[in-house]
Amino acid sequence: MTKNKVVRVSKIALWGLIFCLQSCQFGSTNVENRLEEAEELYRQGTYSNSSSQYESSTEYLKRSEEILLTIQPSAINHQQSERRNRLLGLTWFRLGNTSESEMLYDIAQSYYRKAIPLLNPDSNTIYLACAYRDIARTMALTGGEQDSVLWYFAQAEQYAQEAKSDLLLLDIDAYRYQICYPDSVSHRLSVCKQLAEEYKVPTRYSEIVELLLAKHATDSAAYYLERLRPTDSAYTYWFEQSYAYLQSKILLQRGQADEAYRLLLDLYDRKIDELQRDAGSRTYALSLHYDVARERLMAESERVKARGQRIISAILVLLIIALIILFIVIWRYWQQRRREQAGQLQALREKYVQQLQLALERLQQKVSLTREIEMQRMRGKEVEFPKWLQTYRDEKLTMNKESLDELIASIDKALDGAISRLQKEYPALTESDMQFAILSIIGASDIDMSIVLNVQKQTIYHRRQIVRKHVDPQIEDIDAWLRKYVLTV
Repeated sequence: MTKNKVVRVSKIALWGLIFCLQSCQFGSTNVENRLEEAEELYRQGTYSNSSSQYESSTEYLKRSEEILLTIQPSAINHQQSERRNRLLGLTWFRLGNTSESEMLYDIAQSYYRKAIPLLNPDSNTIYLACAYRDIARTMALTGGEQDSVLWYFAQAEQYAQEAKSDLLLLDIDAYRYQICYPDSVSHRLSVCKQLAEEYKVPTRYSEIVELLLAKHATDSAAYYLERLRPTDSAYTYWFEQSYAYLQSKILLQRGQADEAYRLLLDLYDRKIDELQRDAGSRTYALSLHYDVARERLMAESERVKARGQRIISAILVLLIIALIILFIVIWRYWQQRRREQAGQLQALREKYVQQLQLALERLQQKVSLTREIEMQRMRGKEVEFPKWLQTYRDEKLTMNKESLDELIASIDKALDGAISRLQKEYPALTESDMQFAILSIIGASDIDMSIVLNVQKQTIYHRRQIVRKHVDPQIEDIDAWLRKYVLTV
């Protein structure tokens, strides 16, 4: 490569470098100009908002937002990016203020939520505290859950403490008591008085008057109402309306209903005139919007109510079906248990009837053998009675006390303690009565009872009458009653 070519290439490279530097400088200057323009529009929007010119404020802030959104963070340096993000966060915060002032609470919440990530906690703690406070306030106004509202108030309080702003902490407390704890009248009143008197926040005087009127402290309310005077021209109209409204409530509490009515009528006339002057503007559109939203909410509430009623009806039907199934299961179990008890009772009856028959047969054998020996003796034969026959009369009791006790325990176990309950319910029943009752329950006849108990048949009749007297003299058939009792108890 010759020397001339080297010089030529060097010149081209130099001119290219100069062009790039100028382009970068021009681009940087252009970004700075747009940031300056956006910041100026933000200032105008903030001033208009402070002057209650919400429509004008929204227009300025929207223009500032458009400029800031056209600046891409990837095309600017770190310092410009921080400035752009801070301006955009503040612009969205102010747009939330204007939307809240115009009662567009859902829109206001969306702006506050967009602003929070862009606000630097180190340099914008006051704005972060206000943003969280305003989210909590707008959530409460739109029917948000109290737990969420309290969480946002807690976040606002945390940033207010970091900013060391006693005024903002009091303001957060005032809104928290008003929205989440409306019954804390004394706390709200003390906070509002501190805000109004120590920190010169005149808008809190109206709340002080409302709280005092609610407590029927009319004279104190009138005193604080006189301090509700416009100190700033931007709030003059608001103060006039609040003053007239609160004055009418004071007059009403003092029994001056006519004066209160005239004052409210004058306020109403002025409001009508204002609406007529603003006819055709977006005021009516907003009213219509809220009417539609209210109708939509009412329809949604009706749908939720109907859905809840359907769910409750389905639950009731399922509950009734479950109760019916439970009743059937219990009834079937009861029937099965009765069949089992009847079977066990029948088995016991058969067992002891069989034992009774065997005992009768053995007794008959003893009697027959005794007669045969007596006949042989009468014929003159020397026949000795066997030792096992000499005491047969003492052995007529074919079931001794131990056997009867065993029988009672077996039947009581088979019938789930029915015999024990019978004896406990009717303590007048003696041991002899219970022996008769057990034999009657297993279906023993009077002859069987007389043999087993070693008594005469007439004694069994008298025992039956005694048991009936001890249980209930009105019972006609004590045997049937006993069997029914042990199977149903």
